Amino acid sequence: MATHYEVLGVSRTASSDEIRRAYHQQARLWHPDRFVGKPELESQQAENLMRGVNEAFRVLGNNERRQQYNRELDGASTGSGRITVDDGVTRIDPRLLDPEYLQARRQAQEQVISTQHSRMMKFVPWGGFLGLLLLIFVFTAYATGGSVVEPVVLPGPDVGVAANSCVRLMQGPSLIEVPCDRINDGRVIGARFPDGTCPAPLTTDEIRLDADTIVCLTDR
Repeated sequence: MATHYEVLGVSRTASSDEIRRAYHQQARLWHPDRFVGKPELESQQAENLMRGVNEAFRVLGNNERRQQYNRELDGASTGSGRITVDDGVTRIDPRLLDPEYLQARRQAQEQVISTQHSRMMKFVPWGGFLGLLLLIFVFTAYATGGSVVEPVVLPGPDVGVAANSCVRLMQGPSLIEVPCDRINDGRVIGARFPDGTCPAPLTTDEIRLDADTIVCLTDR
């Protein structure tokens, strides 16, 4: 159902002067005197519309009633097609009693839905294509430059931290696990004895914990 703002053709932020001017404009357009001698159906429609214009201005032209009406709009109290104003009377938009108006309103709504559907169908192929490109980009970034490194299983001593965990080097020396999104000295990919080797393609640093234990780290 059209709101009082829509009946007058103004926004919810309209000033009092704008509402008053809109009311006078609508009143001149739908005043029954302009429809004297017109077919009865046309005159009746104009009379119904004029009632709606008067009701809209009665509510919006008064600050207290307008504030109450805005609260009701925000509270979605218009879902039943009725609006209860602050005097306790439930008022129905008179245009809802006009079958021709309702039919025209339904046709306008169907046209809007049809237009939106057409636009969506035009967008879907491009949206799907762009989505595919995004998936390829994410997969490529993850595979080549992401921070996840598969654990490398190497023969060697237990260093007290899990493979693939991020660590900080402490005094001792010793290692402690830390979140990878915080400052760290690298990610553990293995450990070796002094006579062993760390995986050359991945290793960016080696930390000697003691005479027999060397930890292999990567910064990826």
